[in-house]
Amino acid sequence: MRCRLLQSSALAIGFFIIFALPAFAHHGGSEYDTQNLMTLKGTVTEFLWENPHCQVFLDVKKSDSDKPVNWGIETLAPSVLKRAGWTPRTLHPGDQVTITIAPSKKGTPIGMIRKIILPDGKELTGGSIGGVDEAPQQ
Repeated sequence: MRCRLLQSSALAIGFFIIFALPAFAHHGGSEYDTQNLMTLKGTVTEFLWENPHCQVFLDVKKSDSDKPVNWGIETLAPSVLKRAGWTPRTLHPGDQVTITIAPSKKGTPIGMIRKIILPDGKELTGGSIGGVDEAPQQ
């Protein structure tokens, strides 16, 4: 009986480590620098409206290069964006936008959206979870 209890406990701990810890790591946001936000101006190349997170891909020209850098910008889930005023047709390839992000701490061209200014001047946030604004106070 005692051996069976030990096996069950070990199995439960193993499942937690394998399945639950990666979920915490993924949703922790620790890969983004939320203290040093960046504002990018560029051209939308793709907008993916899908779970678990929508994605905005944006070509941004560096001042010292003719070749643009394609940034991958992560958002929250479609349901969160919808509450913030987004739709699957908010962005289109070719749209010129200004987007504020929390950039990757690794220096790669990826980030987490904080807000966006659309071609018509409308400003949208990246949404919020549980009534808590995802954008840090400045």
